[in-house]
Amino acid sequence: MVEVPSNLAKRNVPVLTGQSILSQVAWTLGSPSVVLPFLAVSFELPMFIAGALVSVRMVGSMIADIFLAQMLAAKQQKKRGIALTEFAVGVCLILAIAVAATGVVPLIAVAFVSVFFLIGLFDEIQGLMYADLLGDHVQSKSRMIMRYVQLGVGGLGAIGLALLVHEITKGNPPFSRHSTMIAVSFGFFLLSGLSILAMFEIGQRDQQVQASKPSPKLSLAANIKGILDMFDHAWFRRYMVMRIPLVFVSLSVPFFALIAAEAHHASTRGLTALIVSSASGYLVAAPLWQLVNMKSHRAVMVTGTLMVAITGVVLLTFHYLHIDHDVHLHAAALFVVTVASTGVSSARKLYFLDVAPKAQRVQGAAAVKSIARVTAVVISATLAGIAHLHEVALAIDIIILASLVASVACYRIVVPPAKEPAHS
Repeated sequence: MVEVPSNLAKRNVPVLTGQSILSQVAWTLGSPSVVLPFLAVSFELPMFIAGALVSVRMVGSMIADIFLAQMLAAKQQKKRGIALTEFAVGVCLILAIAVAATGVVPLIAVAFVSVFFLIGLFDEIQGLMYADLLGDHVQSKSRMIMRYVQLGVGGLGAIGLALLVHEITKGNPPFSRHSTMIAVSFGFFLLSGLSILAMFEIGQRDQQVQASKPSPKLSLAANIKGILDMFDHAWFRRYMVMRIPLVFVSLSVPFFALIAAEAHHASTRGLTALIVSSASGYLVAAPLWQLVNMKSHRAVMVTGTLMVAITGVVLLTFHYLHIDHDVHLHAAALFVVTVASTGVSSARKLYFLDVAPKAQRVQGAAAVKSIARVTAVVISATLAGIAHLHEVALAIDIIILASLVASVACYRIVVPPAKEPAHS
């Protein structure tokens, strides 16, 4: 970690915390996992396309992981790149709504596929830079506190804004209500991008000992070799055995949102209920998982995966009994899986920062995500096909079973930090 003067560290932590809160509000109101799939169904896109949007986003993320990780690791200053990605995601949302205004379903489908690809690309570019930025400028305990302040305050802000927009626009046509929500999200993406520019970043050239920088341009074969070479490290192999089953857990939110959209996309309360539900999940996840995560990342991951499985069982019980038509049931289910997946995602990211050496951090993160994304593309496309040919409930059946497997993997692989070696 870069040695940051104490006065600069004191300045950077609140700046980064404020920026993360603004970003959390923006991502919640324009969520690619909840809001955009709901809009895809409401715009009458085929269920296969609505479900496959998850795969499209994964492909964009995977391209960033494979081809851009080296270049991003060598980048001297990362805050400007992070700001640009925030602006770009906001623009993507506005473009999607602008095309949706035409009402031409094939054109809307092309626009949504393109937007999801770009959002996946920009989001992953940002994630790679942000992980390295935090690793260099913020201590481990401060990173954890920042993360849960972001989830809590950002979730509360998103709830208030969603309810306010609903009250203001509840008499308007559906498209007007939806576009207003996206416009508010766009505004917060702009604010988030501007706010991170206020931090003081120490680049590699400012360090007393400058680390050797990797070549920014490598061939596809070299990138694949770099990913495979990561398996030479024991810490990476252990992390991957735990990470792969968690792919299904990460897919729980979009597919739970998809089954809710299928049932309630015509409701005037549907989108607002899902936004408030997911935002409430972030709000509850903050204090809940912070307390548990301070003691054990494993406890968070095992508990979270079991929560997804149990919630799926309850939801599908109501579904197969044909009494699942109340939006509040789906909102409650989405709330629980949001809490669970948020805790699992935060815990695995914090666990990665704890076990990954600085020299392997960016390339290791890219390798983990590339492998996970390839798996996720295949799995999500398969689940989308199942949802289209049969029903979304069958896809959730598979997620339930996989979540149970993931809970066992997390329990057996993730060990207390004190027992985890720092290097392979």
